[in-house]
Amino acid sequence: MPTNEHSGELLAESPAAVAEVMMNRALDALEACATSEPIAESYVVVGELAWDECCGILAAAPLRTFKTVNFPTAATDLTNCDSSLLAVDIVIILLRCMPTIDAQGNMPTPAEMSAASAAVANDAAVIMNAMMDGMPEGWERAALEQTFEGAEGGCIAVDTRMTIGLPQTDWCVDCGVA
Repeated sequence: MPTNEHSGELLAESPAAVAEVMMNRALDALEACATSEPIAESYVVVGELAWDECCGILAAAPLRTFKTVNFPTAATDLTNCDSSLLAVDIVIILLRCMPTIDAQGNMPTPAEMSAASAAVANDAAVIMNAMMDGMPEGWERAALEQTFEGAEGGCIAVDTRMTIGLPQTDWCVDCGVA
């Protein structure tokens, strides 16, 4: 990711780049804590993630971008390249497998379900803590929240959503052009 040649600060030139920064923060924290199964794949998507595969997936998605003068409230003035922030709503999605009916038709035991649920809850706490850590220079964060989805088809998800604001000049590549 590029940096500002004058200040050395991180430049995120697109919503996908912001999502990647936050996803890598979550991935680093999960790997450092080794709370459960390793992450098999991690990537940035646009919009919501399809649950086609769920065992050990970590993805990040930009959901919405908007201009803000009073972060995190959306602005109505669309003046280009001023001192306002551009904000992006991000979701970090962790998908894990949950125990299901085995080949003989037996349901998972309560102990298996409890252990799998505890592992997902621990991973969620690791991600939440990583997202609450300090932000890159000039960035702001708001509306940090988590929800659990599933279990469906042997999959469960942890969605960690937040709004990230960063200087509009980082995004405005045509600044100064009439």
